[in-house]
Amino acid sequence: MSIIKLDNSYADGDFLLLRRHLSLLDLELTRLNAAINVSDGLEVDAHRDSGEYFIGHGFVAIQRYLTATRTGFGIGMNEAFGIPPMTGHGVSLVKAINLGANYWKHVEEWTEKINKSVDTELTGNALNTFNQLTAITPWREYTCSNLLAIILEGQRLELSLLLPKIEEWRNNIFVCRAS
Repeated sequence: MSIIKLDNSYADGDFLLLRRHLSLLDLELTRLNAAINVSDGLEVDAHRDSGEYFIGHGFVAIQRYLTATRTGFGIGMNEAFGIPPMTGHGVSLVKAINLGANYWKHVEEWTEKINKSVDTELTGNALNTFNQLTAITPWREYTCSNLLAIILEGQRLELSLLLPKIEEWRNNIFVCRAS
């Protein structure tokens, strides 16, 4: 879909769909976070596993929006990754989300490779993503959840809270394109 700017407003159908999608994921995250607060032991781990699943899928949905938006404007990935807003770690929001999405999509492949006794080193894009991600958050259980917590800087773990920052990034693209 194309994005149309009228004065200070945007007609952005993909953004509206992303908002709906993240709201649905947040319903589950809110339920899971409430369950974590009253659970213990293995129940907590099961709820956290579920939360990680929904957050990882949220990152992938956001990645799709970011990619569609930047390619729609003819902006390369490296340029898009330099457009604010930035995280507290000096990495752009879109780069951090992209790293989280790639991690979620490929973590099982990486784990399989690392756990094999032969050819245990990650290489290429996998190694690059791994190194950049671990500069922001350690790679361990609940990496997507940890990354979301870092990006949101103490706010509730809800994906919809990323939307104002994603809007800011989209708006900054218009500024970059106008100059």
